[in-house]
Amino acid sequence: MSRRAVAAALALAIAHASDPLSYHGGSVLAMAGKKSVALVLDKRLGQGNALVGDEACRVLECGPRAVLALRGLQGDVQTLLEDVDAKLRLRRLEEGPSAASEPKAVSALVSVMLYGGRLSGGAPGYAVEPVICGLGADGAPYLCAQDGLGARMVSDTFVVAGTAASSLYGACEATFEADLEGDALLDAALAAMAAGLDRDCLSGREVVVHVITRDGTTSMERTLEPSIP
Repeated sequence: MSRRAVAAALALAIAHASDPLSYHGGSVLAMAGKKSVALVLDKRLGQGNALVGDEACRVLECGPRAVLALRGLQGDVQTLLEDVDAKLRLRRLEEGPSAASEPKAVSALVSVMLYGGRLSGGAPGYAVEPVICGLGADGAPYLCAQDGLGARMVSDTFVVAGTAASSLYGACEATFEADLEGDALLDAALAAMAAGLDRDCLSGREVVVHVITRDGTTSMERTLEPSIP
């Protein structure tokens, strides 16, 4: 290997080690179907290229049909999940059990919390990338991805986040079809996730799947096989 190649590899390793969003790895994908949403995220917890664990928790069910998924620095992930849960509990004590139960309301709450550090003149308090998804009161899918400052990107097809995001965009473009339901939506989301992970070593193949319908949220675990032989 030439000196130039070694230097490039070393620079890439340093960049990953100094980036809090990439340090622990992880990727998230949410795809919309016909009055349903599929959310897929891996469970790998890394330290750069090293594997620390495969049971990382990055999800909070915020309501019967609303889910918050996070990726980033694992300590910040856990802290933000607990903070959001506490704020939702407090609001429901004040306003009733159905308060802030829709994904759009959860998205607004998370966005305000992430940007709160800027209002006081400080740096952002969480090194995370949230994905909020679910169904609105009319049954329409809601997908929202945010950056660490709470800037929102809403889509009616799919959203992605994580170290495999660049390859997940292309994979989702290839597998997404409008108005998929049931197993067809689940297969499309899993196929996109598997293809995206083929090009990323910082996300794991042990994934958790959350399928959100009008009846509620169903969770399951899957092991993804490489899509490239």
